[in-house]
Amino acid sequence: MKKAILLAVAALFCLTAFSQTRKELYDNLSQSFQDKDSVQTSKIIADWERLYPKDAELYSVYSNLYLTQAMKEVVIVSKEKPEDEEYYVGKDSLGNDIYIYSIIDIDEGMVDKAVSKLEEGISEFPDRLDFRFGLAHILYEMERHQEMVNILYKTLERSKENGNKWTWTLDEKLDDGKSALMETLQGYFQDLYNQPDGMLLAESYVNKVLQYYPQSIEFLNDKAIFAYDRGDMDEALNQFLKIHEMAPDDAVVINNIAYMYQQKKDKANALKFYRLLEKTGDEYYVPLAKKAIAELEK
Repeated sequence: MKKAILLAVAALFCLTAFSQTRKELYDNLSQSFQDKDSVQTSKIIADWERLYPKDAELYSVYSNLYLTQAMKEVVIVSKEKPEDEEYYVGKDSLGNDIYIYSIIDIDEGMVDKAVSKLEEGISEFPDRLDFRFGLAHILYEMERHQEMVNILYKTLERSKENGNKWTWTLDEKLDDGKSALMETLQGYFQDLYNQPDGMLLAESYVNKVLQYYPQSIEFLNDKAIFAYDRGDMDEALNQFLKIHEMAPDDAVVINNIAYMYQQKKDKANALKFYRLLEKTGDEYYVPLAKKAIAELEK
C-alpha cells in the first residue's frame, strides 16, 4: 500500500455559464475535488473543455482527476491494532476487541495516467513550473526517486534556456522565477536526504544543481554537509569557510562553522563564530548561539 498522493501542482478547479472565467472554473473545480463530488467535477471539466478547449490548465485538471480516481479508500477490520492509522475499537461475535480503520489503496495504472498527462503538458507548455513540480511530487510520493530527480534535472536545463521566466497556475507569471526554482529544489533535496536509501541520490542531485548554479549558497552548504557526513571534518570546515566568504551574513553557514570548530575542540574560533552568529539577529540561531557561548565560557 502507498500513502495518498497530495498533488502540489494546484489543488484544482463551475457552474455552466458562458461568462465563466478560467479563475471561476478553477475555484469551482477545486471545491468539487474537495467535496469529492464526481458528478459536479465531470460537469465542470466538460464546461472547461467547451469554453477553453486549448487551455494549458486542462493538463493539470486531468492529472488531478486521474489521481483522485487512483485513490480508493479500503476499510480494514483486524484483530491487530494499527500503528499509524486512526481506528475504532469494536467487538467480534466472541467479545474480542477488533480494530476498524481505513487505508488508501493506490491504483498505479491511474497514477501513470496522471504522470503521462503532466508530461504532455510540459511538452506543450515547457515553462509551466507547476507542471514540473507537480510531476516531481507525484513521483516522490510513489517512491520513484530516480524518475523524480530526472524531471528536476530537465527543469534545470530548461531554466537556463528560458532564463527562469516561469509561469504558474492559470499562466500567472512568476515575479522571481529563480527563487521559486531554487527554493523548491532545496526542498526536494531535504526530502531525498531524509530517505533511508536516498543519500547517494541526494549527493548526485546536489552536484547536478551546482553544475547549473555553482554560486548557490544553499547547495554549496549541502555539499559541505556530505563531507561532514563522511567524517571528513577538515574538508567540511574548509568548504563552509569558503561559503562564508561568499555570504558573510548567512546565519546557517556561520552556525555550521561555529559547530565545526566546537567539534574540533577549537574553543577560540568556536566562540568567535558563535558571537558572530549572535550578531546576525536571526530569531532561530541567536538563542542557540547564546546557549553555546554560555557552555563554552564555563
